[in-house]
Amino acid sequence: MRELKPATSIGRTLSIPRTATIEGGIDYPGPLVIEGTVLGDVNCLSLIVAEHGVVEGTIKSEVVTVIGEVSGEIFANELILKAACLVNADIVHKKLLLETGSFFEGKSRRHADPLQLL
Repeated sequence: MRELKPATSIGRTLSIPRTATIEGGIDYPGPLVIEGTVLGDVNCLSLIVAEHGVVEGTIKSEVVTVIGEVSGEIFANELILKAACLVNADIVHKKLLLETGSFFEGKSRRHADPLQLL
């Protein structure tokens, strides 16, 4: 697994459209919205995996909100799993919110600084 460095903000949101499939990692220094599919690691300032979005890989981000599907690993200071999301991953977080109706399978570990673990 490659080393993911912390993202620094550029402020402009990058959006991956529903029709797109990216094979490989994304390293973006700002907010990211994934509506399509990413088959690789994601490193960004904040991440929203939208309703039809899919990520298969390691996620490293300050704030992660999952509405769609994630499999792999998630490292986040704040992780929000929304109703109807599907997460099959090992997660390391400082703060975790599981909404009623979210699906999570994997290991969960609280850590004071999860972004420093990679």
